[in-house]
Amino acid sequence: MRYFIPLLLFLFAFNSACTPEQQNSENESTLNSSGIDSLEAVQEEPQRKEETPGTDTMSFEVAFERFFRALQTRDTVGLNQFVSPEQGIWLIEQPGAVPAYTHFQNIQVVQRSYQNLPFTSIKEQMQECDLQEQQEFPEFNCAWMDRGRSGFAEDGCFYKNATDFKKSDMWKYASLEEQQEEDIQHMQQQVQKTVLHTRTSYRFHFAHDGEKWRLLFADLRVPCSA
Repeated sequence: MRYFIPLLLFLFAFNSACTPEQQNSENESTLNSSGIDSLEAVQEEPQRKEETPGTDTMSFEVAFERFFRALQTRDTVGLNQFVSPEQGIWLIEQPGAVPAYTHFQNIQVVQRSYQNLPFTSIKEQMQECDLQEQQEFPEFNCAWMDRGRSGFAEDGCFYKNATDFKKSDMWKYASLEEQQEEDIQHMQQQVQKTVLHTRTSYRFHFAHDGEKWRLLFADLRVPCSA
């Protein structure tokens, strides 16, 4: 019995001395494991975001502001973000008595009928555009173009739903091939918003393709000039 009690005291002291180190070791192991898992989660998060395709949900006003800013700085790369890689862009002009439709795959290769100027050349006439929404565009009259007026009853930079453009059959007078006519009609039905810049009479027709806003038609005709 006299040997048993000291033996118990020795075993108790030994266990007490070893327990903190064992606990620390176990805690460190747990923390290290948790830290590795957390680090891996942080490293994987950007990959998860990249793997999930994003949809551009910005308002039309914000999108057009970016388009106009890119135009003012002649940023063709930025402008090309508004051109559908699949459908391209149609340029509408009127070098003579009838409208002319020309298709381009991207902004960089656009050449206007007037002196083969690039698309960004229109910035010279479009120095400002304070975009405002309207139910209907202001009335136009060629007689009002005297003395430097635009011909519109009200000047500004306006946009509205593209209901009228969807019904337009102007393409009939452009001497196009049958497939081109079909493509134009198909793209017209996609257009949702039309922007009118009264000082130039330019109109820009946009559609949201489910990912971002795209410029499908740029109408650079000048009324009363033919």
